Amino acid sequence: MKRFLLVAAVFAWVASAAFAGSVCPPAAGSNFPHPPDPLATGCNVVITIAANGTVSTAVTDSTPYELSEDVLVGVVNNGSSTVSSLALTGSGIFGFDGDGICTFTFVGSSYCTPAQILGTDPGDYAGPTTTFALTNANSGTVSFSPAIPASGGTTYFSLEGTPTASLGVVVSTGPGGGGAVPAPSSITLLGVGFAVVLLIQARRKFARA
Repeated sequence: MKRFLLVAAVFAWVASAAFAGSVCPPAAGSNFPHPPDPLATGCNVVITIAANGTVSTAVTDSTPYELSEDVLVGVVNNGSSTVSSLALTGSGIFGFDGDGICTFTFVGSSYCTPAQILGTDPGDYAGPTTTFALTNANSGTVSFSPAIPASGGTTYFSLEGTPTASLGVVVSTGPGGGGAVPAPSSITLLGVGFAVVLLIQARRKFARA
């Protein structure tokens, strides 16, 4: 029984570590005043494009990453086509005010330019593959280069406002993407699957003992 409990504890640790920051940057290595959803996605809000092309938005952490009114947004593309841009609408989501994610440090922040680090809008809100085209404070387009790969590709960026699922999202598909390279979310799933196999093997050995 002790051996089984030890293996179960290791599995739980591996699973939490595998999914921590699986979409947005992980809590470790960041200086966000509040690292969002630290044991799972790393995001405040996750936009998911399903295999059938439908879109859902979920709040994974309701506390803004800078403890005021900014949101770290992750995108997961489970569809069959790459995603080149998202047209977004929401109350004040593009009312940028100089404290986007690039004004903080985090794992992967090396893409941020000196201007973005200083808080030059809208670039300081951009993720590693994103640019913004703003219509007004309530609507705009987030473009991705390269496009988000199909079947599990992910990326992230930041927006203004408190975390909310009330976003209007229109998806544009396009060429590009990650080719045959597994997306980060796929890699973490493989890691967890391996841990499950180890757990099953350990339980069988325990049953025979």
